[in-house]
Amino acid sequence: MDPLDPLVAHQIVIEYARNLERDMTEERLPARADSLPYAKPIIKTAISTSVRHLSMTGQLTSELRDYLETAYTCLAEYLDGELVDLITTYRRSGEDLAGDARSVRDRTLTPAWRTISETSALAGEVARATTTEADVLRTEFRSLIESS
Repeated sequence: MDPLDPLVAHQIVIEYARNLERDMTEERLPARADSLPYAKPIIKTAISTSVRHLSMTGQLTSELRDYLETAYTCLAEYLDGELVDLITTYRRSGEDLAGDARSVRDRTLTPAWRTISETSALAGEVARATTTEADVLRTEFRSLIESS
């Protein structure tokens, strides 16, 4: 598969868009990078190729540009499996604590509390790194648009 070929790039983008749409609809972001149909660099190249081709042929509408920017930026939400597992466990523990009607003192004795207290710093770092990567990807995409 050559993501520099506009026809191939289009197919790669379609497959990734289906995957992303499913993950967003099912609220599975962040998701595992190995759940992507192609590696992140291939998807990035395919989106770039598609943007250049659509721009050159006058087919890049503002809606399509916004959609592709979102897709490009959302690549940051695809992480190593261990990080996704950590975030998922952290999120579930938070939901468990939020739904627990016991006193605060009693909640501090639960496994959910222990998970939150032991993983909060790492979960925060993962969130910061994901946000930073999303910002970098957004900037890359906008530079691509300006140069097209």
